[in-house]
Amino acid sequence: MIRQYYFPKVTAEQPGWLLHFSKQLPLANVELGLPADAVTAVVADAAWLAYVWGPWLSLAQQFGPACTTAAKTASRGAADAPFTLPIFTPPPLPDGVVPVPAGALPRIFAFVQVIKAAPTYTEAHGHQLGIIGAEDATERPLPTFTLKVERADGAEIVRVNFLRYGWPGVVIHGRRGNGEWEQLAISLKSPWIDQRPLLAPTQPEVREYRLQFYEGHGPASDFTPVASATVAP
Repeated sequence: MIRQYYFPKVTAEQPGWLLHFSKQLPLANVELGLPADAVTAVVADAAWLAYVWGPWLSLAQQFGPACTTAAKTASRGAADAPFTLPIFTPPPLPDGVVPVPAGALPRIFAFVQVIKAAPTYTEAHGHQLGIIGAEDATERPLPTFTLKVERADGAEIVRVNFLRYGWPGVVIHGRRGNGEWEQLAISLKSPWIDQRPLLAPTQPEVREYRLQFYEGHGPASDFTPVASATVAP
């Protein structure tokens, strides 16, 4: 089953995820049994970021236009009264929320991996904590890929960047000149680099590529449309 990433891509939705995670983790840990000090630390990270990305950032963004207006008034406003610059007053911290060192989000993501690796972890915990993404309903019958020609070690190479959409890997086929299609690689990780020397060392050549999903012991889909790149000496 292909799933989307659990952490919201939309910035406005991220404070809600962080707040939910910070509140649910202590409850879930009754069964997970992870070290209490580690749970306390990551809860503090999530609660702090929920505040920073939520009420603090929202108020700070509202304060921006007031600063712009104040700057214009200071520059060209009437001089009939003393002028005072506005002062930003942040929203109060919620009970129990304290500032934490920078880099809280990578620490949260790392701890999510600790949670999922725990022997007591179940999919029910994942749904409770919001660390299982929604099912991706988009049908992906074929891999997708792009080609990029780069120069490395005095020769041009082709970087094949691909998306496998939850499949174990891809089968990469290539053709050049008037030759036949040949299987170049089974790649389980993107990118795959085509470092073959030119057929004629002094002449450019067009290289064509097509991919299939790979699973088990062989291809698991039809071929993608063909894409090509020109490799020069």
